[in-house]
Amino acid sequence: MKVLIMLLVFLNLLFALPDEFDRDRYNVGEKIFDNKCSECHRKSMPIPLLMKNFIEEDNKLLNLKAPTGNEISFRLKQQVGHRGDIEFHLMETTDFVKDYLYNPDKAKTICLEGVIRHFDTMPSMKGKITEEEIEDVTFFLYFLEGFNDVNEYYHNEEDF
Repeated sequence: MKVLIMLLVFLNLLFALPDEFDRDRYNVGEKIFDNKCSECHRKSMPIPLLMKNFIEEDNKLLNLKAPTGNEISFRLKQQVGHRGDIEFHLMETTDFVKDYLYNPDKAKTICLEGVIRHFDTMPSMKGKITEEEIEDVTFFLYFLEGFNDVNEYYHNEEDF
């Protein structure tokens, strides 16, 4: 029975993964993040440290201005769209990020209330970031938290 389940999981991953990870696009998105987002959003921090910061320290430990990229990455994949097909899911998350960046509203947030309560609503990015840049930065964010060991920030949720 375990072998059958593992085979089904493997086949699901095989057909759900993009044909090839686009490292260049990831790097372009990371540069956009560094240039246009990092003033407020830290790229990545260990999840246990973030949890301690928000749950035990009321954001006084890290004094973050906005959710971290890895938290956004995790929440995008967990709360936006349908996760059955990565390419389609990436399109859905890109649509969400475009809408949020151009029309930010805390009512649309994907972050936990215990986190988002520490931040003001971000300013609109209309005129400050193009749709193409949003597509690239969303690609970066989508894979920032890791997918199939794509990058150094990957962590396995089961470890926490």
